[in-house]
Amino acid sequence: MLLEADPRISLFCERPGFVQFGEERYLAEFWVRYVDREELVILSDSIIDADAKLTADFANAELAVRLVQPADLAASRLWIDNWQRMLPYLVANRGLVSPALCRAIERFLREPQRLLAIEREFSTGDPIVVRAAVFGLLHTGRARARGLKTDALSLLTEFVATEVAT
Repeated sequence: MLLEADPRISLFCERPGFVQFGEERYLAEFWVRYVDREELVILSDSIIDADAKLTADFANAELAVRLVQPADLAASRLWIDNWQRMLPYLVANRGLVSPALCRAIERFLREPQRLLAIEREFSTGDPIVVRAAVFGLLHTGRARARGLKTDALSLLTEFVATEVAT
């Protein structure tokens, strides 16, 4: 869920293979391509020397390896839960959200706005499509909602544009 929600990630692949560290083999849960780098992600209960430089020769390309501990996932639980609620809007309304609506909402988000205010402002359209547009702006990095990391998504969640559309 964290990978799907990150606008910096262009591609990822689940369980691409194993990585060898010393005598131990670990399943790489994900191969991830960011805008500026690639990495392998290992979900680990295991103790791996935190000071060791973790890299892997994977398909003849040296990749950074990131260990994700259960505590890391627990700390992101609310963020994950919020994205589990938002992603269905994006998937179900793919192709229904017009670029013009996104630009208009992005301009409206020059100042932080609660989801309720956004839906009221654009009430002439389908509120589900408006909500999908807001979540799409968040997903692409054109808007942000810092409260989603600490509070459950609600009509009081504030969104703000990262840059104002022209």
